[in-house]
Amino acid sequence: MNKHSNRRHALVPLAGALAIVVTGIALASATALAARAAVHATAYRLTATLTPAQEVPAVQAPSGAVGHFHGVLFMTGPGAVKIATLAGCKVVIPPRRSGLPTRINCNGATGTLPSAPGQWRLLWQLRVSGLSSAVTRADIHLASIGQAAPPAFTLCGPCGTIAHGMLAVTAGQATSLVGNSSYVNVATVANPGGEIRGQITMTKIGLALGQG
Repeated sequence: MNKHSNRRHALVPLAGALAIVVTGIALASATALAARAAVHATAYRLTATLTPAQEVPAVQAPSGAVGHFHGVLFMTGPGAVKIATLAGCKVVIPPRRSGLPTRINCNGATGTLPSAPGQWRLLWQLRVSGLSSAVTRADIHLASIGQAAPPAFTLCGPCGTIAHGMLAVTAGQATSLVGNSSYVNVATVANPGGEIRGQITMTKIGLALGQG
């Protein structure tokens, strides 16, 4: 075998090694770009109109029995403040080094924003009127229209005609809340199993992209 042939055989594995290196660099670059484009904050507006007819089974209640649920579901992160503002919420950012948390107010529902990213929070408000008796509790259940399920978490109990608060929810619960797979149920003294119920529907408010 001559010298030229030996050189050709030596170039084959070298070319293969270079291809592997180039592929590795390309994959690393793509991964880095994906990380920089990761979603850090997103938010949804949740609403529900509660009526006796939506109970399973339907209950007899005063004709004027009704409830209105409003919520803002958001994921914490670098863009959370921007998203909250976009949702129509008021955000109060304390001075640096004050040690005070960032506070948020959405239609009367107030809470504090956790500093750790990737956590789901639900700010909610519930108004009821025309019920047969006092409200003993209000819960969110994870089930589709016409189905029933145990309470996933309690909003309040007992409750007044206007109640609000802030809840930590899991990623799975957040998926149900935005997927038309959850409902609000309000129980009263006269109807302990539930007097009015309403399926939660959502509207996406927006998302914020940032560098990972």
